[in-house]
Amino acid sequence: MSVIIVAMIATLILLVRQKSSTPIQIADFEGTIVDRWADYAESDQGSRPRMALVVESSEGKRFTVGVEPGLYESARVGMRIKRKLGQIVLIEGNNNSRW
Repeated sequence: MSVIIVAMIATLILLVRQKSSTPIQIADFEGTIVDRWADYAESDQGSRPRMALVVESSEGKRFTVGVEPGLYESARVGMRIKRKLGQIVLIEGNNNSRW
């Protein structure tokens, strides 16, 4: 009985740990970059950089999108951003046209 309880607790810990280190993936979106941040994720294998953009949709909802270093370096607060079919595009300027 105690083996089952220990296994359940270990599974729960692994699930919580995985959820906390994996950014939420929102399928297709578009919005404006309102913040950007970078830090390091620590694990048993060492540390690795994490880079993310905070995006605000036209409905006013904010969400965080994990990005690669090249995209992070190109992104600036105020830029428009769009992801469609997994491809992320940054749009400079204050262009209000729909893509």
